[in-house]
Amino acid sequence: MKNIIPKIIITILILFIISVAIYFALNKTSKENEQDLNISYQTVNMVTSIRLGISDFDSINPYTTNNREILYIDSLIFEPLVTISQDYNLEGCLAKEWSKVENKSYVIKLKDNVKWSNGENFTSNNVKNSIQTIQKNKNCVYYENVKDIKSIEIVDNTTIRINLNKEIPFFEYNLIFPIVLNSKQDIIGTGKYKVSNIGEKKIELTKNDNWHEIEKENPNIKRITVNLYRTMGEVYNAFKLGSIDFLHTTNSNVEEYIGTMGYGESRYQNREYDYLALNCEDTVLKYEEVRKAISLLIDQEKIVSSILENKAYSSYFPLEQNSYLLKDITISNVSNSEEAKKLLENKGWKYEYGIWQKEINGVTRTINITLSVNKNDEKRIKVAEEIKKELEAIGIKIYIEKVSETKYQNYLKNHKYEILLTGVYTSLSPDLTGFFGENNLANYNNEDITYMLKELNSITDINLQKEKYEKIIEIYKEEVPYIGLYRNQDIVVYSNDFRGEVTPNNYSLFYNFSNWYRE
Repeated sequence: MKNIIPKIIITILILFIISVAIYFALNKTSKENEQDLNISYQTVNMVTSIRLGISDFDSINPYTTNNREILYIDSLIFEPLVTISQDYNLEGCLAKEWSKVENKSYVIKLKDNVKWSNGENFTSNNVKNSIQTIQKNKNCVYYENVKDIKSIEIVDNTTIRINLNKEIPFFEYNLIFPIVLNSKQDIIGTGKYKVSNIGEKKIELTKNDNWHEIEKENPNIKRITVNLYRTMGEVYNAFKLGSIDFLHTTNSNVEEYIGTMGYGESRYQNREYDYLALNCEDTVLKYEEVRKAISLLIDQEKIVSSILENKAYSSYFPLEQNSYLLKDITISNVSNSEEAKKLLENKGWKYEYGIWQKEINGVTRTINITLSVNKNDEKRIKVAEEIKKELEAIGIKIYIEKVSETKYQNYLKNHKYEILLTGVYTSLSPDLTGFFGENNLANYNNEDITYMLKELNSITDINLQKEKYEKIIEIYKEEVPYIGLYRNQDIVVYSNDFRGEVTPNNYSLFYNFSNWYRE
């Protein structure tokens, strides 16, 4: 019995020590977990202001400015009747409904809960006044949108009827001009923000508490400072020094000015679309197989990578590539020299004495083509030289004609050339009449496309629209009146403390702006 008692005491002591050790270990773990939880639920330090930078400021008024960056900023102050989504579809803004009632007439129903930033009610008369103001100024960037409006009828306070001089394809896309209330003191809008101060070096915008969507979409940013600089060089320097948080540029070499680290960026395709126009009335190019063979020999991806140093995007068709109409439609062009040869051979062309030739109606035709390009455009000249190399690799002879600006403009006007390397600022609307309609640059005519373009003027069903565009693209691929090459790029850069989704397109830089903030 005496031997058992000490053993019991030792056992109890050991158990006590183990219990104490476990207690302290669990207590330490609990505190660490509590600390981790505190870190996990730490409040984000949200900065509710943002600083933008622009150069060459002229006016905040969207009807008088010629500064594209101001027009982007104006979209936060002034609103249009309809706006354009990220995939280039139409969405209501100040208008809640719109319809084409006749070939040259549209009825627009306005939202009835809209106020100007000064508290006044927004009415249909404001729309009429804005249209008439733009029509009086041919230098206004929105003049083309309204020049063919013949009359505006006020039906009631929230309804207007617009009558046109002529039928205009997709006229609804013209309704993206901003509506402005002109007062003696200020330029007043209905948008998310209002102008609170205009100084020599900066413009201050503050949140518009009267904005009609503020209950559904209350922006994080309360104040926007637009810093004004004389040159883009000063804008780049200010970004480098951390004086601004966000800038937009068309300069694809922006990293040479702001470095390559310490910021985020979003690059996107702009409206500058370069392409080859093939004269469909030319003695050789009028043959569909010749045009298609040329298309099969041109490698757009190689041009973009080797000539343009990946500072552009290959683009085969004139519609915006992320358009809702092109969703699930493949329109890329894959170069294939063997298929090009086979196509020519199947149509009776023979490669003899170093050139493709064919006897047609007793006359020997050779595929010996002049490619014309503006001599003042160094980039396009380099692209033309690459195209020449690709075509001559299988025996299609190309002579590059570097023409003066005057002759180049004459080609655009009279369409008398063989192949022309040119470009255009594509429309925000899906209207293709400039490429396929009457008097088009390629002298191209296809009755099926002409009929479908006319049909599209009255089709509002998206699925039916897509069906028509898919058929147009199929014909385009087969008959090849044009060969799309590439689109140039724009760039948005933003500071590392910027938070939010930056998804610009050619209509707006500020999609999802209400969710933006800084830390």
